[in-house]
Amino acid sequence: MSCYIKFNGWVGEDIPGTTARFAKVFRMGSSKANRAMRRIIEGGNWQFQWPVSDEQAEIARSYCRWLGFDLKLIPIHSVQQNNKISTAFKSPIKRPTQFEPEVLNQLIELTGNISNAFTIALYKINLSGKTLGLRHHISLSTHFDPKVKFGFGKDLIGTVAENKQLLVEENYENNPIKINFYKSKENLKSFFISPVIHEHLEGVLFIDSKESYSLPIKQQKILSGLAKQIAWHLSQERISPFKKNFRQLAK
Repeated sequence: MSCYIKFNGWVGEDIPGTTARFAKVFRMGSSKANRAMRRIIEGGNWQFQWPVSDEQAEIARSYCRWLGFDLKLIPIHSVQQNNKISTAFKSPIKRPTQFEPEVLNQLIELTGNISNAFTIALYKINLSGKTLGLRHHISLSTHFDPKVKFGFGKDLIGTVAENKQLLVEENYENNPIKINFYKSKENLKSFFISPVIHEHLEGVLFIDSKESYSLPIKQQKILSGLAKQIAWHLSQERISPFKKNFRQLAK
């Protein structure tokens, strides 16, 4: 079986370095890689023109997610055989009727449902290791800004990343502290911000609520357990199978 690799966005800082790695993985020249990166960064869709084997696609997906890309694998059988796939889409292609969601995304969504979250957002450490960018989120807010990044020690997300300590705020309504990924103030009542750690810090999980002023200890333990599961999946996304196949990708 084979599939196409489709990119939907990128979060990161080192554009030249990422572009060079991107070009090496897909064996393309610098000018073509720059055009593809520009398309991806600007929010457009870019799809690698040739189908690749499932095994190679999984390797590329793990590596590219580590680089900060948001991407999907589209099974070749879902694309009409007589359609010619272009690397730069002017019109969206028909998506497959069924596409298995990412396990990590499912886990984040499950955690949001359990906590009855207004917003749940997972931030991962970017390639530079200096900032955290959004990996996945679900929010009922129209003011959530997915492009915001956090430096270590700065704002609530960055502070939790630096200290590696859980931060729970109850009765938040009268708290003057600003949550920077909201473009406008939301009438929040509580929040839960957990470091996501599997051997090393992988990111930060943010959950807030507009319905509950408190987070019972039992609920905090459940959320902390789910954060550990998220940490494991995030670490695997970063290092496996990239770690054991690095030489193959770098050829």
